[in-house]
Amino acid sequence: MRLLFLRGQVPIDRDPRQIMYDRLENNCDMWTQLFHSMTDKIGGYGEIWYWGGNREKKYTDNFVERWMGSFKHNRKFDPDVIFARGGFPEYDIVLKRYPKAFKIYYGAGKRTYPRHKFKDYQLILNDTPEQLVVTKSKFKNSRAELWTKPAAENIFHPIESEKEYDIMAVGNWNKKDLKGLEFAFNKIPSNLNIVHVGISNKFLRNKFKHVDFKGWIPRREIPQYYAKSKMAVVTCKTVDSCPRVIPEALACGCPILVLERVNFWKEMYIGSYTGRTCSNDAFPSEINRMLKGDEIYKPYPYYKEHLSMDKAVDRIWSIING
Repeated sequence: MRLLFLRGQVPIDRDPRQIMYDRLENNCDMWTQLFHSMTDKIGGYGEIWYWGGNREKKYTDNFVERWMGSFKHNRKFDPDVIFARGGFPEYDIVLKRYPKAFKIYYGAGKRTYPRHKFKDYQLILNDTPEQLVVTKSKFKNSRAELWTKPAAENIFHPIESEKEYDIMAVGNWNKKDLKGLEFAFNKIPSNLNIVHVGISNKFLRNKFKHVDFKGWIPRREIPQYYAKSKMAVVTCKTVDSCPRVIPEALACGCPILVLERVNFWKEMYIGSYTGRTCSNDAFPSEINRMLKGDEIYKPYPYYKEHLSMDKAVDRIWSIING
């Protein structure tokens, strides 16, 4: 079986070399790892395509990454399955080119649902029960299913370390504070040790001098901070959909406190082993409650049993073959 994965555009807001890898085991992109696992699971052949570049990387005999100037170029490749991640209009020409292929859609944020000309997907994957209801009402000819996004497990896994921080927050700052960083740093009791990983700005660093700002670091370096932290917080606003920091924290064995406003499948990710959800107002008290240590969290065993890469791949293939 031949699989085609439409990954998106080669980055134009940063150095493209940040996503260039010589070996699959060093590739920290969850989507690449997921697509390879899907391909490997069935002993198939898979290609992952980006537009806006010029690169060909053969990771294994059955899995190739290609960057091309545009998707208008008609390669001699006839896929049985196409997984369109992101729902960009540039995908339409590829999706129309292969009418017999089984087509899977996954998008988030503004592209949670198919929004461009091509909408004839056999399967649409959603992150939340609320999204599922909308998808079923709007796209009656497509099958809609909930699924769980895993972490890139070659990078995100438990590490033994002494705890140096009470709280870890991950996310890049922007003017709209979409990751809720200012909210978090305002609400977290200032006597706690806080580490932030991601892009920050002078305003944040000056206002919250008690926070240890690490700045942007390669993703392969992030797990060490989960290991050094007693818990992580996820405070995104409503644009994000199942932020990747949720499965990544759990894969590293770090319990999480997630605001109720965050879009994700709460019943699947949050429970007695993994952490808690709370309202904005209850955020400080819930942090103190989790740090008291009355509850024993076991995030990694739960992740391994219910949320792992293997579980996600098995789920997708069972839907396709069902």
